[in-house]
Amino acid sequence: MPLLKVEAEKLSQNQVVQGLIEEIITVNEMFSLLPFAQVSGKAYLYKRENVLPTVSFLDVDDTVPENAGTFTEVVTKLRIMAGDVDVDKFLNETMSDSENQLATQLALKTKAMARQYMDTSVNGDNAVNSKSFDGMKVLTAAAQVLPIAANGGALTMSALDQLVDAVPNKPDFLMMRSGTRRAYVALLRAAGGNTASMIQHPNFDVPVLAHNGVPIIVNDFMLGNEVQGTSGAVTCSVYAVRANELDGLHGLYGGSEAGIRVEPIGTVQNKDAIRTRVKWYCGMALKSTKSMARLAGVTNI
Repeated sequence: MPLLKVEAEKLSQNQVVQGLIEEIITVNEMFSLLPFAQVSGKAYLYKRENVLPTVSFLDVDDTVPENAGTFTEVVTKLRIMAGDVDVDKFLNETMSDSENQLATQLALKTKAMARQYMDTSVNGDNAVNSKSFDGMKVLTAAAQVLPIAANGGALTMSALDQLVDAVPNKPDFLMMRSGTRRAYVALLRAAGGNTASMIQHPNFDVPVLAHNGVPIIVNDFMLGNEVQGTSGAVTCSVYAVRANELDGLHGLYGGSEAGIRVEPIGTVQNKDAIRTRVKWYCGMALKSTKSMARLAGVTNI
C-alpha cells in the first residue's frame, strides 16, 4: 500500500512562528506628548484664578480701597485600574515551548489596560462611571467648546484658526481622528494644490503635519458618533491642547512607580494556578480651563 497523505501528515509538523501578531490597533499619538505628574496622596489639589482684585485711580487724600482676589480649588482624585491574570501551572510549564503562556497573557492584559486609559483620557465621565476619571471631553469648559455649526458641518481652515486662538498661551498640539486629518490635507490640496506643512517634533521620529506651526496628531480613540444639534450621531471633535504640568493638561499617577505595575500574587488558593495582578493608580488633570478647547460637530470623521 502506498504512503497515504493522512499518514504522512502524522510525521510532519507545521512551522510555528514565534511572537504574537498584533491585530487590535488604534492610533493614539497623544501619549507621546502627554506628561504625567506623581501624586503622593489619594487626590491632586490645585487652585485656579477666580476674580482678580481691583485697583483705582485716586485724588490727593482719597482713601485707598482694599480688596483681595479669589480663587477656586479643584480636586482630582486618583482612580484604580486593575485586573488579575490566572495561568494554570501545568499549562505554563508544559505548553510554553513556543510562547511563554504567562508572559503572553500579561502582555495582553497590560495592552488592554493602556487602551482603557487612552479611551478614558478622552471619553471618561465620572458622572456615568463613578469609579472612572473625567476625560478631555468632560474637562473642557463649556466656554471653550466651539460648535463648527449649529447642526454640525465640514472642517474649515477658519474654524481651526478659531480653535487655536481659544488657547491664549498657544496649544502644544491639535488632536483629531484619522478621517479628520485626511479632510484637512484635502483642504490644503484644494487650495491651489498646496501640500501640508510639516515640522520636526522632538517627540516623533518623523516630521509631523502642522497647522500654523501647531503639530497635528491623530487619536482614533476619539468618538465618531457625537451629536451636534439635529445632526444625529455623525460628528466628531478636534481638540487644541496645551500639555504641561504648570498650566495645562497632564496625566496623574500614584505610588512610587509611574505607569502600569505588574504584581505577582502567588498560587491561587483553590486552583493549581499562579495569579498576577496588573494595576495602575491613575487620573488626569487640567490646570487652566484656557489650556484646552474643543471644536465640536465636525462631520469629517
